Amino acid sequence: MRLVKMFGLAAIAAVAAMAFVGATSASATSTRACTAHTGLTCSSAATSVHGTLAAGTVGKLLSSLATILCLNVLVTATNNGALVTNGPQVTTATALEFTQCGTNSTHTNCEVTVEQLPVSNLLKTGLDEGSLTATNGQSRVICENIGGFIDIDCKYNTTGILFAAGAQHLTANETTVTEVGDKFLCPNNSKLDGLVKSLTNTYILG
Repeated sequence: MRLVKMFGLAAIAAVAAMAFVGATSASATSTRACTAHTGLTCSSAATSVHGTLAAGTVGKLLSSLATILCLNVLVTATNNGALVTNGPQVTTATALEFTQCGTNSTHTNCEVTVEQLPVSNLLKTGLDEGSLTATNGQSRVICENIGGFIDIDCKYNTTGILFAAGAQHLTANETTVTEVGDKFLCPNNSKLDGLVKSLTNTYILG
């Protein structure tokens, strides 16, 4: 149920810095999300970031049982806007919405719910590069009639979900998520794939 992880995230949660442009150097460790910059200097802190799935993409939760797709994802996250030296900037997801999710052709037989909005660490790793890692969070996926006869109700701990950041995007590339509900038929591990784009310019400086 990789899609769940993405959402718990999110994300997704924690999507507060989806794009990182203007990093000072590949070795620097200071981190700050900005909406504008002059050269390598932040001129306006990004205290709130909104994002959706990039055009033409879907969120995927891949498991041995099924592939669940979500056609729409909306995420919002905040931070205090301060420059953090030698460490990550903490971002907090304030909203995560997932609609049109499912395994069928109409994407209507699954519901993804974020039960605990995640807090994440945003860290600059290089020029126009960074990472966003969830430190908590929990998501739930309920599906009916998978393959025409299976129903599932699975919960996932989103702690450790990792997104790569850069070029105004946040990317999950087969990131592993763990099922914690101990429910029958729920795979212990699933993988999350997704590409979220910031709705406004968001850069990472340090």
